[in-house]
Amino acid sequence: MKCLRLIMTLSIIAFIGCDDDPEQNPDGFAEFVVDIEGNWKIDQVLQNGNDITALMDFQSFSLQLDYENGEPSSFSFPSQTVPFVLSDPSGDWSFDDPVYPTKINFSDGASLDIQGAVLSGSDKMTVIVPLGCSSNTYTYTLSK
Repeated sequence: MKCLRLIMTLSIIAFIGCDDDPEQNPDGFAEFVVDIEGNWKIDQVLQNGNDITALMDFQSFSLQLDYENGEPSSFSFPSQTVPFVLSDPSGDWSFDDPVYPTKINFSDGASLDIQGAVLSGSDKMTVIVPLGCSSNTYTYTLSK
């Protein structure tokens, strides 16, 4: 009798435990373009790992990144008194990958390598700024 009860219990558990495959989203996963729209200012500048922020007036730096219809569109860089990669005061920009960007590309041919992950809505971003001398690495920490 005990054996019959045990077999019945195990059979019921086995039957109940056999669910169908979990339902899949027919549209797949939705990935979103990273949103870093805003006016970016310099918090810190490192040259080869040394903090040089106090050696120059970086307060005038302003980089406006705009979006149109959820996609990167235009930029403006009105203050060109700070060493930066851009030669044009305005133009278009894009990411190398809109969902997992590692680089910001500008219409004048310049680009910035992004250090670390970029999160939508984040108010901090660190970029590597190539200023022409390969033996010097400039790292700008930006905030908005």
